[in-house]
Order: sequence, then structure tokens, then C-alpha cells
Amino acid sequence: MENREDDATSTETDFRYDVYLSFKGETRQGFTGNLYNALRQKRFRTFMYDEGTQNGEQISPSHSKAIEQSRIIIVVFSEKYAYSRSCLEELVKIVECMKTNNKLVWPIFYKVAPDDVRKQKQYYEKAMNIHEKKFGKGSEKVQKWRSALTEAANVSEIKPFGAAGYEYQYIERIVEIVAESLPRYNIFLSFRGKDTRYSFTGFLYDALRREGFKTFMDEVELEGGDQIPSSLIREIERSRLSIVVLSKHFAYSSWCLDELFKILECMKIKNHLVWPIFYKVDPSDVRYQKNSYDEAMTTLEEKHGKNSDKVLKWRSALFEVANLKGWHLETGQYEYECIEKIVKKAIDNDNQLCISSPCSSTE
Repeated sequence: MENREDDATSTETDFRYDVYLSFKGETRQGFTGNLYNALRQKRFRTFMYDEGTQNGEQISPSHSKAIEQSRIIIVVFSEKYAYSRSCLEELVKIVECMKTNNKLVWPIFYKVAPDDVRKQKQYYEKAMNIHEKKFGKGSEKVQKWRSALTEAANVSEIKPFGAAGYEYQYIERIVEIVAESLPRYNIFLSFRGKDTRYSFTGFLYDALRREGFKTFMDEVELEGGDQIPSSLIREIERSRLSIVVLSKHFAYSSWCLDELFKILECMKIKNHLVWPIFYKVDPSDVRYQKNSYDEAMTTLEEKHGKNSDKVLKWRSALFEVANLKGWHLETGQYEYECIEKIVKKAIDNDNQLCISSPCSSTE
């Protein structure tokens, strides 16, 4: 049976997994299995070994490599953890990576006291006594196991977990902290506030944020004025993805148009990803500036001049963004379905550690 490698890529990267779970099989069908499932549902690439692949006294080469290629290691210390020599060898490797690679390690004391692990008392004392009888009390092997248990137990746990309490609440908290510790790439939302701030764009922002994306959505007071501030330019430049919500009144705002021009500039020189969303407007209206986009550009031409550099660059930016692949949300369609597709695509890109355009066509 193959190891579970959710959403892992075959591409060689620094980190193949987001989370590595170290545990004794006694918690597989319960706590650890539920934790694995909760992480998987949030699309975190999680390594959880299958039964039968972690036998014997040595850690397998595949497990050793998986530890090295994981961003976070969660160690579930249960009553029988220290009885397993393979778990102890695994823990030695984990502590080694924590020291040499600054690996993030989180101990979870599942129905055992941290001090029992730290000082090898109760179940942990019994387990170590068995190992000492086999290998010798002063053996190097036993001493490194004891040291690994002490060092791992001295790391701050997420929170204490006793015999009482709902496990699902604890798991929710763990997943929440994983999301906070492994922020996904930055996303910049470009939109016309009066059209979609409190509706579509607001829901999209919330959906992206809940999935761990660092998403920038400007405040209400930033909408005024003719020039976008340097702080907003920096937000665009530091983002890997800009989502442009092209709504009915988008082109009436010179602010939005300048923002769009900057976004497309970053796309050309920084491999910045741009996804247009045609929110209840036809892509051809944006591309060729028809209907509300024609009216908006006519108004701007009256203010700045028909052939002014400013108007020409805005027209060019609208034409360019309308030729990119994205999503066309028409009147009568469910907004949540479009938002789900966008968030899924963003997660897929993050998990693959690469950037690609949406596969759906706007035509």
C-alpha cells in the first residue's frame, strides 16, 4: 500500500509536504486519523504513513526523507508511543531536523502528561524499562531515545489536552494554527468598491482569507483621489496573484484603471499572475470598451483628452486584461459557485508551487 501523499507534487521542491504526522498506531483510527482528514480537507499536503510501512526498529528512508521535506511536524505522544522503537527512531530524526534545519515541531500530548514524556514517567517509564532490558540501561540507543523524548516534550505544545474535552475542537484549533503558520501566497483584489465591496468581492475576500491566503482588499476611505498611493503599489508588487473584478462601473474610476495598469505591468516584468472576473459584464464590453465601458471612457476623454497618454494606456490595459483567461459571472448565476472555483484554483496553484492561468475560458 502506498503512503498517503495528499496533493503532493512530483516536482522537486524544498518542501513536498506541509505537515508530517508522527504517531503510534493506537491513534490512527481516532484522533490522528481525524486530524489527518481535517488537514486534508483544508488541502494541506499531509504525510501519514500507512499501516505496515513502519515496522522494525529503523526509520525507513522514505519516512526520513518525508520528515526533511515537511514544513511542520506534529508528534502525537500517546500512551504507547514510546513502546515503538520505530517511533523513537523517527523522533530522533525529527529532533535532529529541529536543531539543524530549524524545523517547526509541535508536540501533542494525547491523554498523557507532558511531564510523563519529558521525564519518562508512567507509561513512558515502563516502555523505556523494556528497551533498557533489551539494549542495556546505558546503551547509546536508549540514551538518544530518552534525550529525544525530553527535547521534544520541552517544545511548547499547541495547548494542553487532557482526558476531558471535545477532540474535534482541539483538531479545529490545530488546523487553524497550521493555516496561520503556513500562510499561502499573497493575493491582491482589484475592484470598484461601489459595485461589489459588500457583495461578491467581500465574499471572495472572506473565502480566500479562511483558506489561509494573505489577501489585500483596500479600505473604503482609500477609494477617493486620482492617484493610487505608494502603499497600494507595494501591495500589488508583493502579491503573486491579482484578481481583477471587472464590474459595470469599474472603468469610471481612474483609480481602478491606474491600479489595473500597474497590475499588468507586474504581470509582464515579474511573472505576476492576473485573473480577471467579468462580473455581470460581457468580456467584449471590456475588450472593446462598449456599453458602460464606452460611457466611462468617453467621460474620461472629456476630462483628460481623447488622445492623452493617460486615456490611451487605460484603453490598452482594458483590452489586455480582457484577453486573459478568467471567469465570466453572468446575471442569474450563483456567485458562490464562481467563488468556490476561484478559491480552488488558488489552492491548487499554491499546492503545486507554480503559477498557471485558469483553464476556464471567458468566451
